[in-house]
Amino acid sequence: MGLDMNSLEQIVDPKETALLIIDMQNDYCHVDGACGRAGSDASSVKAIVSPLNSLIENARRVNLKIIFIRTIHDEWTDSSAIRSLPRYEEWSNELCRPDTWGAEFFGVLPQPGDYVITKHRNSAFINTSLDLVLRSIGMKTIIVTGVSTHICVECTVRDGFQYDYFPVVPADCTDSGRSDVQVLNSALNRIDGRWGKVVTSGEIAQAWGLVQD
Repeated sequence: MGLDMNSLEQIVDPKETALLIIDMQNDYCHVDGACGRAGSDASSVKAIVSPLNSLIENARRVNLKIIFIRTIHDEWTDSSAIRSLPRYEEWSNELCRPDTWGAEFFGVLPQPGDYVITKHRNSAFINTSLDLVLRSIGMKTIIVTGVSTHICVECTVRDGFQYDYFPVVPADCTDSGRSDVQVLNSALNRIDGRWGKVVTSGEIAQAWGLVQD
């Protein structure tokens, strides 16, 4: 039986839902990270830290599976296509390098029992174990959070939909990393109704019975 798209309570059933936290790392999110040093204004990311941590805490309360996804770039995984991008020389050759401060988590931290997946491309599904993990634990829905909304979050949502998961994106727990509301809203508008459902973290908590009407 398929999911009732009008029933958020059914869609985010904790028994069949996993929370994904995408690329909450210093190089993407901190003003002194690689993106910030290259001129991107990542200051808006701070606004999602509190609601995201509240969502993570609520997820723990309902025993949701929590998966942290981080990007790592190095000489073994940066292809010639990636190296040819104009922005590579600007900042990508410094971005999320192994064992650096920039690759460390920003504002969030995995706890024992959480799962951590390393990716090397925009989508968390490309050449990672994410699909295997989700299928192995019987997940149908993915709540996708983190940065950047219009790049890695959106790519993960699109691929998740193609893998037959139902993506849910809490708008207050994702950011473009550019202090650009138009870019953020455009990505959320593309996602909503095409590849998933855009809601708020409060609506998810309410669907879990953690917030009273």
